[in-house]
Amino acid sequence: LDTSRKVIKIAILGDSTTQFLNKAIKAQGRLAGWEFEIWEAEFGQIERQVFDPGSDLYAFEADFVVIAFTAKKQIAKFYGSSAAAQAHFAVEKAGHFGDLVETLTAQSKAKILLFNFEEIDDQVFGQFSNKHRGAWLNQVRRLNVALMDLAEVHGNVFLVDIASLHNRLGRATAFAPNIYVSTDLVHSLDFTATIAKYVTDIVSAILGKFKKCLILDLDNTTWGGIIGDDGIENIEVGNLGIGKVFVELQRWAKALKERGIILAVCSKNNEATAKEPFEKHPDMVLRLDDIAVFVANWDNKADNIRHIQEILNIGIDSLVFLDDNP
Repeated sequence: LDTSRKVIKIAILGDSTTQFLNKAIKAQGRLAGWEFEIWEAEFGQIERQVFDPGSDLYAFEADFVVIAFTAKKQIAKFYGSSAAAQAHFAVEKAGHFGDLVETLTAQSKAKILLFNFEEIDDQVFGQFSNKHRGAWLNQVRRLNVALMDLAEVHGNVFLVDIASLHNRLGRATAFAPNIYVSTDLVHSLDFTATIAKYVTDIVSAILGKFKKCLILDLDNTTWGGIIGDDGIENIEVGNLGIGKVFVELQRWAKALKERGIILAVCSKNNEATAKEPFEKHPDMVLRLDDIAVFVANWDNKADNIRHIQEILNIGIDSLVFLDDNP
C-alpha cells in the first residue's frame, strides 16, 4: 500500500468471478488519487458473508462494500424457477436485496455500491416481453426500478448503473462469450475496466472529490457564430437549424446548475458584447443570473480559468472547461 495516499478499504462480493474487477478498481483508484485496500470474497459467497456476523467481510471493516450481482447469473436462476415464480421474480429478488442491505447496514458503517442489471433480451417473448410478466426482460426492468427505490430509501446505498453503461456501449462490447466460457467472467475485460471507473467515480463523489464547476466558452460553444463579428441578430441559437444544438447544450448546463453545479464563462471577447445575448436574445436558455463568474477579455484563457478558480476557491481538478477549440 502507498500510505502517502489516503487509504480506502473496499470489499467486493460477487455472484461470479471478480478478480479482474478487483485489479481494475485498484488501478482506477490510483488514477483518481486514492489507495484502495481491497478484500475480495470468493464468488457466490454474497449471502454467507453478509448474513454471518462473524464473517471475514465484517472483520475487514470496509469503508465501501461492492455487491456485484450480475444479469447473466440471475437469468439462469430465473429460468431455473417455476412459471409462477418467474412472474414474481423481481419482487422476490428486490426483497432479498433489501434484506441484504438492511443486514449489512446494521452490522457495518460501510457505504454499499450495488450493481443493477443490463437488459439482456432473450427473445423468448419477442415484442410481447413488455406485456408478459413471465418474460425475463419484463422482470429485469421491474427489478431495476425496485433497486432505484431501495437506493432512495437507504441513504447509504448507491447504484452502479450497469444498465445504462451496457446500453451506451452495447452487448458486443460488454460481453465476450469465449472469456465467459473459459473464466466465468460475465463481462468483457474492457467493460470490466469501465465498471471499475464507475465504481471509483462513485467512491470519489461520496468522499467529496467531484466536478463542481462547468466553465463555458461562448462563440461556437454556447451559441453558433462569433458574437463580435456576427452580432446578436445573426448568432445561431433557437429552434431552427444548428441553433437547436446550442439550445440543448444550454438546457443541459441549466440542469447542472439546478442540481448545484456552478456555471462560469471564460471567453475571448469584449465583456459588454459577450453579455448581450444573455440579456437580450429571446432564445437563450441561460441568462446572466445563471452565471456565477463571467470573464470575457483578451487575456490568456488558462490565466482566466485560474482567476475563476481563485474567485470560487475550489480545486483546479473541480473545474470542467468546455470550448470548441481543442
